[in-house]
Amino acid sequence: MRAALIGAGFAGNMHAEALRACGVELAAVVTTREETARRFAGQWDIPVWGTSPELAYADGIDAVHICTPPSSHGIYAGEALRRGKHVFCEKPLCFDPDEADALAELAAKSGKICALTYNVRYHMAVERARELIRSGAFGRPILIHGSYLQEFHTLPSPYGWRYDSELSGKMRAVTEIGSHWIDTAQYVSGVKVEAVSAFFGNFFPERMLAGGMMTRIRPGEEVDPSSVLRVDSEDAACVMLKYSDGAIGSVMLSEVSPGRGNRLSLEVTCENGNLWWNEEENNVLHTARSGEGVHSEIFAFGNGFNDTFVALMRNFYRAVRLGDGLSAGGFTGNDQAAGENTADGAGDTGHPTFAEGAEIVKICEAIFASANDGSAWKEIGR
Repeated sequence: MRAALIGAGFAGNMHAEALRACGVELAAVVTTREETARRFAGQWDIPVWGTSPELAYADGIDAVHICTPPSSHGIYAGEALRRGKHVFCEKPLCFDPDEADALAELAAKSGKICALTYNVRYHMAVERARELIRSGAFGRPILIHGSYLQEFHTLPSPYGWRYDSELSGKMRAVTEIGSHWIDTAQYVSGVKVEAVSAFFGNFFPERMLAGGMMTRIRPGEEVDPSSVLRVDSEDAACVMLKYSDGAIGSVMLSEVSPGRGNRLSLEVTCENGNLWWNEEENNVLHTARSGEGVHSEIFAFGNGFNDTFVALMRNFYRAVRLGDGLSAGGFTGNDQAAGENTADGAGDTGHPTFAEGAEIVKICEAIFASANDGSAWKEIGR
């Protein structure tokens, strides 16, 4: 198999490392800056590099990996599909629900394998949680809640493309980390978000930008007006959730929580039992039944964040090898990590599909609409 990368930043390096681990040839890399493409190609020994996307769509390329900021995901994904390529795209799929639906429809009609990088579902403990709930042993989910807390945007912090709305869109915490939580919650519980009520926290809408770093403007501090940066996207979001089949829940999303490196937590309470997990202790799953105490299952030979990314990518390429007709299905991350890939069944999504990505785009858009309408409840259009 031969892959082309569009984008060569942090995500591009993640993809390149995983491609090598999966035995897939890195045949081309495309970026907006020629020097960046040349340097990346030298680092990863990629024979073809440049600034023209045509390099990624060339004959002999099996799959295009889209590792750019979200504003261009839809453009590159759509063109790759029209050129007959399989597509592995960074999340979110795009910003606009109508564009997301069009991409999902194009993916379905193309017969090509399309995946998004919702890799959290490939933790062994997450797969086990899903298995327990899908088995029916715990009964129907009734409460689904949690948080995703990070510290990376706590001031002072570097300025980057995530603060450029032309590249990252009108949201930040919701689309960047919230989309991961939503995918994980729906994947584990088996129920869908049907309505949301949300409010946002933008704690420092005006910041001082100097030397590529953003800092807080203290009350009464005199600053050069030319160094003031206006930030309209949210640092944090609190979202109430209504799910299908009567379940309710909530999620707190924060990119400004010191000490929280990458804490995605999820708790699913069912009629007959409860389970909870967090990504900073990713190889431990807690379960409980009333009056029976807490059972902690430890995955002694479990996997970490990078392993989940490799598992997702290996799963994607196995589906590509097996044939275009599997674009609606997938394989479980647990099977993948064990090296034994087995089909999950029609409609079961081991690799996150464009159709699932389109659903998450709609949920994120409803969250934005609610937060800008006094936290009014907004239903998810499907």
